[in-house]
Amino acid sequence: AEDEPGQGSAEAQDRAREYMGLDSGMSLAGLPIDAAFIGSCTNSRISDLRRAARLLEGRKVAEGVKAICVPGSTTVKRQAEAEGLHEVFRKAGFEWREAGCSMCFFAGGESFGPRERVISSTNRNFESRQGPATRTHLASPETVAASAIAGMIADPRKVAV
Repeated sequence: AEDEPGQGSAEAQDRAREYMGLDSGMSLAGLPIDAAFIGSCTNSRISDLRRAARLLEGRKVAEGVKAICVPGSTTVKRQAEAEGLHEVFRKAGFEWREAGCSMCFFAGGESFGPRERVISSTNRNFESRQGPATRTHLASPETVAASAIAGMIADPRKVAV
């Protein structure tokens, strides 16, 4: 709409920080999360799932964090299962789901809760993308996996084996 501020305007930045519950200059590292989502057709390729699984191997998702993995396609899902990656995700505490849109965007009536903080490997973001008033932080699949383990936004290089 014509009356909306541009993405780079100070007003738009203030609005985004308010929506996300952040302060200017605040570090995201260590920010507690409620959920972690590895999925979307662009960021859950077999190579993405392999890298995330390496971080998850022998580890558990932090208590209170809902973790979901949705392979990017049926072909990727079949390949991941043939390699046993689904078991790594499940043992770590991730839900392993059918390929599809799932939580990439508030689809099929399922969503994360209002004001929940989610770290997600989806490729773009906007208000309420993953549910009404849900606060989504975009990250690589490795960062999502590391954050799920830590229970907060975490650097995968500090979790890596």
